[in-house]
Amino acid sequence: MNLRKSAVKGTFYPSKKKALEKQLTDFFKKTKPSGKKSFAIIAPHAGYQYSGQTAAIAFAEIKKAETIILLGPNHTGLGKQISISEADYWETPLGKIKIDAGLRKKLLQKLEIKADDLAHLQEHSIEVQVPFIQFLFPKAKMLPICLMENRLEELKKLGNALAETCGEKKVSIVASSDFSHFIPLENALEKDLKAIEFIKKLDIEGFYKEVEEKNLSICGFGPITATMQYCRQKNIKKASLLKYDSSATATGDKSNVVGYAAIKFE
Repeated sequence: MNLRKSAVKGTFYPSKKKALEKQLTDFFKKTKPSGKKSFAIIAPHAGYQYSGQTAAIAFAEIKKAETIILLGPNHTGLGKQISISEADYWETPLGKIKIDAGLRKKLLQKLEIKADDLAHLQEHSIEVQVPFIQFLFPKAKMLPICLMENRLEELKKLGNALAETCGEKKVSIVASSDFSHFIPLENALEKDLKAIEFIKKLDIEGFYKEVEEKNLSICGFGPITATMQYCRQKNIKKASLLKYDSSATATGDKSNVVGYAAIKFE
């Protein structure tokens, strides 16, 4: 059995099962789901003390599915441009979650690439989302995809490939992303909310242009772009901002923040 063990337990989230379950329970007690579930969300991936509540607001809107695809940015620079985990299971303090090997095989064939775990070894952007899935959907499988790819056409191809390989299978997608990094809160709000306007309209080209021309520090713009293309193919026409927050809520420091957004596609 090829098992990918937790790399960031005890730093980004609690290392003990009971403590992690309690924190997740507390997060979801403070959420008010809209009632209309979504097949695709954007959720932040910072330490739970900073962005866990915002992530819970996004996850409270996600539709139960057989498999949840996790698209996360590559912070380590290791591995391939598109790295689909070759593990059989991932492990967190909540236990093991099975990888959807069948969907992985189809997607690898469609993209004409090989599975790669190097990008996943120390990467946190996907791992921090996994306990939310285990807590809400203990029987679900997952498919972790780490992206270093930043070319628009390649990201669109990935979105198309996901839509085609998923077919009628019950799948939900999580695009893992934080927004502005290490700038004053006032600037982060202005930059992030403008970028989010493009996401709300599923304006992929406008969003990509905004990120490129303004040199925005949205780390998961690749996962967001691929997810928007997937949504286009699934005839999903808009997105809603559920919550915007920043690290200043936890630290009190408004001079140097990271922005977080909970967004659902509908």
